[in-house]
Amino acid sequence: MTLTALVLLLSLSPSAAAAPARARRARKAPACRAQTVRTKAVMTLPGGKTLRVDVVDTPKEREIGLMCVRRMPKDYGMLFVFPAEMDLGFWMKHTLVPLDILWIGADKTITVIHPRLKASTLDEPDSQVATARGRGQYVLELPAGAAARYGLKAGDALGFSVGIPLD
Repeated sequence: MTLTALVLLLSLSPSAAAAPARARRARKAPACRAQTVRTKAVMTLPGGKTLRVDVVDTPKEREIGLMCVRRMPKDYGMLFVFPAEMDLGFWMKHTLVPLDILWIGADKTITVIHPRLKASTLDEPDSQVATARGRGQYVLELPAGAAARYGLKAGDALGFSVGIPLD
């Protein structure tokens, strides 16, 4: 019986030693890579200030948005383009930076501003991820605080030229 217990202990030792290493690997955050956006545009704000914007206009690009982006340049934004004006909800899953989110109507005027939405983490429970809703054909995501810094408000007209997707 003692010999059997010793053999069992020796056979378990390597896997027992490996268990903490496996547990550490299992707890590691999932890999997260920001998307590369092919379409760019320039947006003119009231007063003439311009921003560089990445344009996401396909369902896949819009779904990914700014997921996994770890830092945003000061005068940068991401412009989501939809086929028509509609009610739109945004969910900040894996959005690692805080944002201002602006809904823009088909007439290119701001309809709603949600300032300083909190960033999420890669392991944040879905129920705790920030959400925001508005109506528009376009949605502009900016670094948190940018809307106030630029003095943007509902009713302001923005200047930009982008194609309208079919889907």
